[in-house]
Amino acid sequence: MDIAELARWTPIRFDLSGPAPTVDWADLSHERFVEPFFDQTVARWATGPHAKPLVRTGLDAFLALDNEPSLDPSGLIFHLSRCGSTLVSRLLGTLPGVVVVSEPSPLNALLGLDPDRVDGATLVRLVRLLMRALGRRRHGDERHLVLKCTSWNIRRREILAAAFPETPWVWVQRDPADVVASLLANPPGWLGHQVVPAQTSRRFGLDPSAAEAMSRPEFTARALGAMLWSAATDPRRRVCIDYADLPAAVWQQVAVHFGLEIDAAAIEHMTEQSRFYSKDSEPQVFSGDTPERRPMSDAIRDAVQRFAEPGYRALASHSG
Repeated sequence: MDIAELARWTPIRFDLSGPAPTVDWADLSHERFVEPFFDQTVARWATGPHAKPLVRTGLDAFLALDNEPSLDPSGLIFHLSRCGSTLVSRLLGTLPGVVVVSEPSPLNALLGLDPDRVDGATLVRLVRLLMRALGRRRHGDERHLVLKCTSWNIRRREILAAAFPETPWVWVQRDPADVVASLLANPPGWLGHQVVPAQTSRRFGLDPSAAEAMSRPEFTARALGAMLWSAATDPRRRVCIDYADLPAAVWQQVAVHFGLEIDAAAIEHMTEQSRFYSKDSEPQVFSGDTPERRPMSDAIRDAVQRFAEPGYRALASHSG
């Protein structure tokens, strides 16, 4: 395939295991990112009528396509996990002309690279080129791109800040006791890094040997504490949002911070859409009594108080 034909295709997967990294491209030119997560859109496309064989290239394809019409991010969403960030991204995605790319696995692949394999400047350049490719103007009506990052990405925020130094960002958080209880009841993939020493150290800055001996509540609270302190290190262009202030904070703070056009009709539509549980679209009024609210054990409360509460309170003083 001629490289120019890839201009409306989307990078969906890296293979970084060999000496010559490759990227797989999918023809998503007929698709919109309407699902809660990037990989869900890719999965829908793969079983739909517009699916085509993937095209594999080297990383040089990013450079060759960089001059194609594309959007740099208008805003970045970082979050603590289980805190309403998916609701934030989905409501922003209801605005005309706003494209939301949520937790794309190719970005996770780059940010999860061992620092010994790639120097910082090269990683910044790759992240920028990837986001330019994800933000390609494929339909002609796109005006703004919003990136929602995976929770642990906050630990690599300096990479995205270097790639897009003028882009505003929001930090979405929730009482960490509620978050830990939810994570332990329904563990995400990153909790498995407790027994993967290199990932434990790289993603959360924890001593791998000590992490293996921690209880699950302690490891989870320490990981959240690392994320919280990372969010607190550089307040420039940052707005802090708390779960308790959703959904109104989306139109009152986030959209304004990102420079997104909004009017009374858009707010009314967001208000209606906020009545649906953000991750599976089942009708449910958004409130503090979500299915993710779990009973707290003494072990959870103690771990959160020691390792996550200080960072949460420091950032909470900047929200609202």
